[in-house]
Amino acid sequence: MAMVSLSGAFRKRVLMVYLTAGDPYVDSWVIETLSEHGVDIFEFGIPTARPKYDGLTIKASYRRAIESGVTLEKSFQFIEGFRLRHKVVLTYFEYARSIGLERLMSYALNAGAEGVLLPDLLIDYSEDADVYVRLCKQYGFEPIFFITSSFPYKLISEVARLNPAFIYMGLMASTGTLLPITISRNISIIKSLINNTPLLTGFAISEPKQVLECIRAGADGVVIGSAIIRLISGGGEKQHIKEELRNYISSIKEALEAPV
Repeated sequence: MAMVSLSGAFRKRVLMVYLTAGDPYVDSWVIETLSEHGVDIFEFGIPTARPKYDGLTIKASYRRAIESGVTLEKSFQFIEGFRLRHKVVLTYFEYARSIGLERLMSYALNAGAEGVLLPDLLIDYSEDADVYVRLCKQYGFEPIFFITSSFPYKLISEVARLNPAFIYMGLMASTGTLLPITISRNISIIKSLINNTPLLTGFAISEPKQVLECIRAGADGVVIGSAIIRLISGGGEKQHIKEELRNYISSIKEALEAPV
């Protein structure tokens, strides 16, 4: 059970880590190590054959999960198996609609998640945003929205008025790609539009210096996925990987907590 609400996690700067539910490399000791060393929110992706915005690393984790026999039900059983401070579910609206939105919300609730993030909702299915918000209220979730810096400013302001737990801003077109050096201005503009709504930045962040740049620009936290997945799937002994995870997360947390 979470100790505070999802939005309450933003009393400090937040680190959210993405992992694919059912990826054979995402063992219990990986999650325990990440949790023990400072990950605030776990974002669990539901494997799908069509991950539209994900880069090669996360797509490979989806393939591993599916090839290992992970189903929708097994994905949520996996998520349910971990007692964490905060966890959210990520999947595409396209897929959620195909399996049934209420079914997805029910599974997420039963798995102990506090929210459902649908990154393609406002991009490809904005007309269904009110359905998503209504279902969040019905199932006791705070809504979460994914945006990019190319969104119309009016839409971003309107989304912030829906009282989301946070807004996730994708810095690049897909996960795991190189981060340009011109992101600060975009983050500052978006943060000015959403006022007190927490802003997480992700899609390309892997190094402490990038984290620091995002925080200095106004972000309330960062999301890291591909860098973690590469680390745990790169081979090596368990103890060595655990040490690498500890060191890596510590470096990211240090950047998050740095004075700005």
